[in-house]
Amino acid sequence: MNDADETGRLAALDIFLPSPPPDVQQQESFLDEAAALAVAGHPITVYLQDEDAWAFEQCDPVRALLDSAGEGALPVTLLGLDIVVTAVYPTTEQMQRFAEAGNEARAPRSAAAAACGPGGAPGAPMPREAGGFAAQLMGAAPAPARPEGGPDIGSRRNLMGGDIGDGLPRATGSETTSDCSCGA
Repeated sequence: MNDADETGRLAALDIFLPSPPPDVQQQESFLDEAAALAVAGHPITVYLQDEDAWAFEQCDPVRALLDSAGEGALPVTLLGLDIVVTAVYPTTEQMQRFAEAGNEARAPRSAAAAACGPGGAPGAPMPREAGGFAAQLMGAAPAPARPEGGPDIGSRRNLMGGDIGDGLPRATGSETTSDCSCGA
């Protein structure tokens, strides 16, 4: 919820908690730790789901996470607009580390640079056009023709079809076979 100020420093660590909490004692213990850090000068802001419903609605990353993952994702910890912890209460050490990281100067990045990967470095290249099975599903590429008749197996025995009972296919043309007249 807290945006970067004019110096590029993030103002706080934002933590969104469920109300009512699944474990009241665990949440009370967490709130005591967060309050102690806030009194010590760490910029930490805690939002409760029932008391601060406006914050849950106005914070785009939290709203999007709750829309996709449900309330099981709470508690949610944000450092600026980056979600850093979900579904568990952050530890005291994590809150200290995140709050200190939030106070470090950061160079603003453009959305295009952020999409390129960590630090604005190019990530995997985006495909120019669909290929393979995905292209067939989209109708961008025709499916390859299916072979007719089956594969050429050379001089190997075909035991899947044409077997007359002795493990050899029936002879055709000028080849001779011994016809077994069993009991006839």
